[in-house]
Amino acid sequence: MDGSSSEGFHVVVDVADVPGAELPLERVFHYEHPGVGGRSVMRVPFTGGFQVDLQCRDDDAQEEFGTEEAVRRWLPAVVGDGYAERVLWVSTYRFLRKVAATFTDPHRRVLLVGEAAHLFPPFGARGMNSGIADAAAAAEAIATGAVEPFAEVRRAAALFNSAAAGAALDQLRPRRRIVRVKQRTAAALAPVLPWCGSWLEHAPYGPRHGAPAVAGHKY
Repeated sequence: MDGSSSEGFHVVVDVADVPGAELPLERVFHYEHPGVGGRSVMRVPFTGGFQVDLQCRDDDAQEEFGTEEAVRRWLPAVVGDGYAERVLWVSTYRFLRKVAATFTDPHRRVLLVGEAAHLFPPFGARGMNSGIADAAAAAEAIATGAVEPFAEVRRAAALFNSAAAGAALDQLRPRRRIVRVKQRTAAALAPVLPWCGSWLEHAPYGPRHGAPAVAGHKY
């Protein structure tokens, strides 16, 4: 695969709501949360609870942040008291960005789709949605015999989506000083320039536009 990379360590926690004190049904991304030492945190609601995604640093130890015991220590600082004993599930994972060098074999008898062809960080639902587009294009290629165009078009889409997911990841876990400066400047200006706040809200999920039309519509 081309562009192989491991993109950091994350902790995902599912938490049940406190009856009568449910958090707002809104997606929240908190840059550099002071309750977890300046690490960024995403909170996404689901029926009966919510999920918290903690973006850890490269030198963080999983035992410090990724065990159930560790989560119970840092979770109240992120979502408030009363939730440490309502943890349903804890998992850790690393983002990967990989795209296969080719989406078909030399004899054009094997077609790769979905995660057999590419792996993306989960921003903008690009992995699942592009996998569906891959499968539809593969079915058409098999029916028409146009395997080579399928491989070229779907790989172009995968490379676009990989770059888009990488841009989102750069916002989530900025390694470049210029990205941090842009974030802090936007935060300072957001009260008077609403578009700065809008950028801060949407940037962690990647570009909102899809791949070029030649790459098979949006995904």
